[in-house]
Amino acid sequence: MNFNEYEIRLLHHNVQSLNNKLLDIAVMLTAENLNVTILCFMEHWLLEAQMKVINIDYFRLVSNFSRNHSASGGSCIFIRNVFEISAVELSDIDIILACIYRSPDTDFYKFFQKLELLILKVSSKGKRLILCGDLNVNFIQYSGKLLDLQNLLLMNNLINVVKSATRISNPSASLIDVLILICINCGSGLLVAHVSMLLLK
Repeated sequence: MNFNEYEIRLLHHNVQSLNNKLLDIAVMLTAENLNVTILCFMEHWLLEAQMKVINIDYFRLVSNFSRNHSASGGSCIFIRNVFEISAVELSDIDIILACIYRSPDTDFYKFFQKLELLILKVSSKGKRLILCGDLNVNFIQYSGKLLDLQNLLLMNNLINVVKSATRISNPSASLIDVLILICINCGSGLLVAHVSMLLLK
C-alpha cells in the first residue's frame, strides 16, 4: 500500500448564507457520493460566534474568517474527519491513552495512515500507547483490512487484548471494540502495561 499518493477532493462554493444551505449541502454530499475531503465556502454571512456552532456531519471547521461588525462576507474551510480521537498523556507513567471512534463510512486506509502516524509520534516521544475504542474493523472475521491493521500493530509491538465478540446480535457477532497495548513479546502475551477493563453490555 503506497501512502505517498494522497487524493484530495475539494468542494468550493459561494454559498451566500451557509445557514440556509446546510440541508442542501448535506443532501449533495450523501446523494451524489462525492467523497469530498475539503469544503471551502465563501460568503457564509456568519459572525465568529455563529461559526462555532455550525455542524456538517463528518466534517470539522479548521479555519474561518468573519467580519467583526457585519454578518455578510466571510470564508471558511471544513475538513472531513478520518476518525474521532480523544487523548491524554499520563506523564507520571510515560503513557499516552487514546480513545478512537472510526465511522464505518470513512476511508479505512486514510484512517490507517493517521493511526500509523499516531503510533510513530507516541514512540518518538519515548511513551507507551494504550489505545481503546471502536475501529469498525472486525477482529474475528478475516479481511484484508484486518490483516493490514494486525501487521501494523505487530510491527510496533502492539496487541489487541480483547479476544471475544463485543457486539452480539442474532445471528452474527463481531469484535470491533478494542483495547490495544504495547507488549514485550506478543507471542507469549507478556504485556508492559497492565490495565483493568470493564466492558458494559
